[in-house]
Amino acid sequence: MTKKLCISSHNLKSKALKALQQELSSRVGYYVYRVKPDRVRDRVSVHFDKGLDKITQYEKFNSQAVPCPAFATDFSSARDLPSELVLVRALTKGSEGRGISVVEKSLLNEEEHRAPLYTEYIKKKKEFRVHVYNNKVIDVQEKRKRVGFEGERNTKIRNTANGYVFCRDNLNPPDDLFSCAIRAVQSLGRSQGAVDVIYNERQNKCFALEVNARPGLQGQTLISWSKAILENPEIRKST
Repeated sequence: MTKKLCISSHNLKSKALKALQQELSSRVGYYVYRVKPDRVRDRVSVHFDKGLDKITQYEKFNSQAVPCPAFATDFSSARDLPSELVLVRALTKGSEGRGISVVEKSLLNEEEHRAPLYTEYIKKKKEFRVHVYNNKVIDVQEKRKRVGFEGERNTKIRNTANGYVFCRDNLNPPDDLFSCAIRAVQSLGRSQGAVDVIYNERQNKCFALEVNARPGLQGQTLISWSKAILENPEIRKST
């Protein structure tokens, strides 16, 4: 008997997974359920793990020698970071740059800048999001300035609020982009995720910033994930 496909996750309210459910259902010709990991039963599942906080991720990056910014988890050590600018991170699970302040190291004040995480600021020529599934790169996007954006732009935090959008056209990925992303995912003991990676031109080197366990899935990204899931040999032979 052929097993049906399902999506397993601890967060069944995820909009991204709901979109993936709809896309996979249309491709396989039956309803693909979203279930908790303990409710998979006799189905074959594509599983999405819980996201890990940034401190845990940086610790794992370091333990596996994945290039990433230097970091500190206490104020006194923040003063020893190798950059003149420090990213003060009030949140360890924030996205879209929420909770980040860019502060000159000489102006750090313990009372004003107390935070659970501090990271060095690395200048970046480019910033990418690399989608990895089954230990392979399945999609790549680059953050670029949105045409027509009239607000004040902060180039150090490249998010939607600062006028940046994801693009796929005319990509020129650095040589180590894919290997950096795959190694970042694997360092967490996983085989999939969307990795935020920056490229420093002076060092000609990529640095992993974060692995997103449940990235936003829409448009081409949704198609890329759906196709990769259904082309996975383990899933294909079961479905």
